[in-house]
Amino acid sequence: MKIALAFSGGGVRATVFHLGVLARLARHDLLSNVKIISSVSGGSLAAGLVFASAGYRWPSSEEYLHDIVPKCLSLLTKRNVQHTYVLKSLLLPWRLASGRASVLGDALESKWGITGSLADLPIAPNWIINATCYQTGKNWRFQRDLMGDYQTKYITDPDFRLSHALAASAAVPGLIGPLMIRSRQHQWSEFREDDWQTIAPKYKRLHLWDGGVYDNLGVESLFKPGDGLREGTDFLIVCDASRPLSNETRQSRWRPGYLKASMRLVDVATDQVRSLRARMLMEYFKQNPGTGAYLRLGLSTQKVYSRSPVGGKPALTDSEVRLVSQLETTLRRLTDHEFSLLFRHGFEVADATLSTYGHEAIGRVPRKQVLFKAA
Repeated sequence: MKIALAFSGGGVRATVFHLGVLARLARHDLLSNVKIISSVSGGSLAAGLVFASAGYRWPSSEEYLHDIVPKCLSLLTKRNVQHTYVLKSLLLPWRLASGRASVLGDALESKWGITGSLADLPIAPNWIINATCYQTGKNWRFQRDLMGDYQTKYITDPDFRLSHALAASAAVPGLIGPLMIRSRQHQWSEFREDDWQTIAPKYKRLHLWDGGVYDNLGVESLFKPGDGLREGTDFLIVCDASRPLSNETRQSRWRPGYLKASMRLVDVATDQVRSLRARMLMEYFKQNPGTGAYLRLGLSTQKVYSRSPVGGKPALTDSEVRLVSQLETTLRRLTDHEFSLLFRHGFEVADATLSTYGHEAIGRVPRKQVLFKAA
């Protein structure tokens, strides 16, 4: 089985949820089956932590459970990226010339040790880091050997810091701010006549925002309506760690009313797009059994386990699930308890959903179970 993973946005809440999902796959020795990853915002941070902690390669299932998870636990509970970002923004204002996200990128390097470049990433699995280009309104993609969108065209073999690509993907409007790219610092190309042709840049500067503004599930590069799953994959796992839309405007003492209203409208639009994509995906999975699974933050796994062919299992209580589902979209340091609940929830949602609805497809993959101590 060739697995494709889509990691949604949602700050560190999403980061830890996705780490828990990976733990479930690793528990059944399935990480080697992952062929492509498409990520947004907090999902990009999760994949970035895994690659960086494994020396810029994809870890084995055993290595992930025994080495990578403890490293991620330590970084996310002991180092505060958000605090460093805010402090550097205030003390080093000249750094904002490249956009506020560049300051976040520097913080990811100093606090989480994500120091490589796109070129350091492995060929497999193919990792697509998604952002949103303000000038074109399109999905901008960072990859090992390519970055750009179909309107700006592309930079081939980019010499670009991985931490800054992750920062662009996580540049939440109202929380972070964009990453600015000066076009003339790069060579631009367009693919035509079966080869890459050099072209002049179309814009002087590009501003890249959170990939969730365009597609918070990160599925566009993995699934097309009418065409189905991306070629070279046969099982798509969509990990949605979006925070449920509340009935109230975000509360913040320092944000003026007009900014809170603007952010509320962004939340409403993003949630609507996410919901439409989610319904489309679930309908496809129903019509094509064994092609994928939709894993949703906030799922009551106790109820799902009761319908599972493998029987019920211990699970977080509904109150614990509500607690982790309501955590703000932030990049702050988590407590050990918050990490543990989020990680376990991601593991249980993946386990309950795959055991119940993807049991036959996942069961076809020869595997051994890898033991680990839960975070």
